[in-house]
Amino acid sequence: MRYHIRVAAQGSDRARTLEPRRRLLPVKSRWLVGVLWSFLLLAVACSGRTGPENVYIADEADSGRTVSLRVGDALQVMLQANESTGYAWSVVTNDETVLQLRDAPTYEVDGDAEGASGETVFLFDAVGPGTSRIQMVYAFQEEGAVDPDRTFELSVEVVE
Repeated sequence: MRYHIRVAAQGSDRARTLEPRRRLLPVKSRWLVGVLWSFLLLAVACSGRTGPENVYIADEADSGRTVSLRVGDALQVMLQANESTGYAWSVVTNDETVLQLRDAPTYEVDGDAEGASGETVFLFDAVGPGTSRIQMVYAFQEEGAVDPDRTFELSVEVVE
């Protein structure tokens, strides 16, 4: 499609041919791209920070130590375990005004072999300033008195 336009410039009577601009995408495709960009921008604008500011990872080698966190940080405790034996880690003491256990602990097996050991992972959120002494025991899960096979203790100081 061509357009012929007469241009009158200071006594000139020339005709100039203009080509229409080609569109990179058809109108329907441009509309779809616009909608997708809108959703993308909306998702970015609405996405708040859902994760903690910092995550401190502790394991059995950290037992007996003191850790410092800020409110909003997280503490991940990873302890060796073998739940196929009936033994499991559990939290005995913790100040929940300072540290809150986010969910039930998870157990991650190290291999595919039956009876393979793994790690129990606890995730705590630092929710308020103060000091919490976390005590955990690795014991046979039965009702009654607990005779732990192993223990884990960590002192956590949380500041604003």
